[in-house]
Amino acid sequence: MKRSTRFCLLTLTIFGLCNFLNSQNLTKNLSEANNDLLIKFEKQESERKSRVEVFLKNNPSLVHSKRNNKNEWIQLYDIIDGKPLYRSTDNRNAGRGTKTNHLQAGGSLGLNLDGSGMTIGVWDRGIAQATHPEFTDNGGSASRIIMVDATDADGNSDPASHGTHVTGTIAAKGVDPSAIGMAPNVTVKSYNWSNDEAEMVAAAADATNPIFISNHSYGIPVDPNDGTGPIASWIMGAYTQDARDIDNIIRSNPKYLVVASAGNAGNTSYPNGMFANYDKLTTDKNAKNSLVVANANPSVVEQPIFSGNYEITSMFINNSSSQGPTDDLRVKPDIAADGTNLYSTVPGSGYGTSTGTSMAAPNTAGTLVLLQQYYNQLNGEYMNASTLKGLVCHTSLDDITTIGPDPIFGWGFLDAKASAETIAEDINSDSIISELTLDNGQTYTYTFSAQAGDKLRATICWTDMPGDVSDGTLNDPTPRLVNDLDLRITKDGTTYMPWRLDYSPSTGFSNSKGDNMVDNIEIIDIDTPETGNYTLTVTHKETLEGNEGLPFDPQSQDFSLIITGNNLVLSSKEFDLSNVKIWPNPSNNILNVDYKTISNQDVSLTLSDLQGRIVYAKTIKGESPEIKELINVSDYSKGTYILSIKEGTNVVNHKIIVD
Repeated sequence: MKRSTRFCLLTLTIFGLCNFLNSQNLTKNLSEANNDLLIKFEKQESERKSRVEVFLKNNPSLVHSKRNNKNEWIQLYDIIDGKPLYRSTDNRNAGRGTKTNHLQAGGSLGLNLDGSGMTIGVWDRGIAQATHPEFTDNGGSASRIIMVDATDADGNSDPASHGTHVTGTIAAKGVDPSAIGMAPNVTVKSYNWSNDEAEMVAAAADATNPIFISNHSYGIPVDPNDGTGPIASWIMGAYTQDARDIDNIIRSNPKYLVVASAGNAGNTSYPNGMFANYDKLTTDKNAKNSLVVANANPSVVEQPIFSGNYEITSMFINNSSSQGPTDDLRVKPDIAADGTNLYSTVPGSGYGTSTGTSMAAPNTAGTLVLLQQYYNQLNGEYMNASTLKGLVCHTSLDDITTIGPDPIFGWGFLDAKASAETIAEDINSDSIISELTLDNGQTYTYTFSAQAGDKLRATICWTDMPGDVSDGTLNDPTPRLVNDLDLRITKDGTTYMPWRLDYSPSTGFSNSKGDNMVDNIEIIDIDTPETGNYTLTVTHKETLEGNEGLPFDPQSQDFSLIITGNNLVLSSKEFDLSNVKIWPNPSNNILNVDYKTISNQDVSLTLSDLQGRIVYAKTIKGESPEIKELINVSDYSKGTYILSIKEGTNVVNHKIIVD
């Protein structure tokens, strides 16, 4: 046996022991569902390592980890159909392209978001340089990088270029202004990619410091470039065990969103795909509940000059970015972001430029941290993963060549400014972002009015239950959707349908509007709406599935609803503006609030400024049919505030002017 092979087998054994010891800590304070997942993933990890160990014994000329002929690090990950499967590693200008800079300090929205108080997980082949000056805290004395793993996946303790660059794209503070990350004050938990699924469960379920977002800029390449050729063709687009595992993790932790790179196989060919130059997403990239990111290359120009306002003048996908869709025609990748020539941190406290979906994913993940931070400021809680995913798909910018979804850009290019504005509009009752539950056999109905002008768009998104794993059939079109919700909008006898992908073996992929039976996100666009009243309904097919004791109750499905349009007037059957009287408004002294309750639940009153800072908060016991409250605003700065009245799941928001 070669010395390198003996070393790899010893390393695998040591890692197995370390993971076992670590798992004893991972099971603390977990729910029963997460504990069951953790045990399952530990078992899968042990079996996977055993397959790799046996393969290396039988193939002594191969090694566990190396650089391929493209100078990319690849690591032997698993054995499928007798062939090796490898894992490979897949900002200032980037922030301008996705308009994340509008949310940051000095941005046009005045929000000054930086990720403070939040923690993101970063899994990568190698670890980041925690001592890089870009990762120090505001005091400049401590690092914001928590090194959960002290070595890379091969046991080396030296910081990795890829992991450091990815982490900087998310979290660099801007010592070099050109390298500033999307969330320059977020805390990062840094991991190598060994035993990632079990670690994700533990990090998302952490009782004291949970992560709501994680970044994964690695995956199974279509061709590992190790001389053995492409992997089995059926794997591309297939719903594998890895995809099911990701869906299971997010379903058991509904506020946790996995952000993953789509892969860099855009120029790679293999036999028997669905259509030439498509169908290149592998394993976990075909999950339903995660957010998979393609790599775009936008041209961003300051318009007008010296204004500080940057606009996209052209939009192209980077030709190396892996194309979808999934075998069952789900829209994947989900969105695209700028991952081309990103300038970020590298080991040795330096900087470098990299391109790939590995860069597009952290650009997105860091931006999503800011959106969660902003939503929490305004609402006192974080969005569910389905809400955050639905929001960024809902507000994404259509690419230049295709209207509607496609298997290259997904739903479009990330637009952080539009996402943040929709969050603010929800507070002002100019749009809607709601987290709802559909019971088995129920129809959810919502009525609203809109005026002609801007496009009317409605989105539902839900964290679906894990589907059935593929049996290895090539290009199997069987839908993996378990709970199939249906979104419709009607007006004056006309029914508007959601987008869906279409496929022809002779002409390839296109899109249309109709009954979508595969995606767990549905979007309806009415490009030229007429002024009038609209009715939105959400129904479901067959019987809803769920498990008792888990986040989804038996025979019900949580879902998120987002609506935007021109001069929306949103209504509720149970809770409307007639319940509330507020005077005088504007006010410079005492603000009177008269509220008629609709149940015997507690009522909370909060007054926040437009940056989400709460200046007044009070909870009133639900013991009276009417609540009269006096709020002294004489000491508040002049400006606009939002008064939020919440009773149970019902919320109404009023704009308050202090003069």
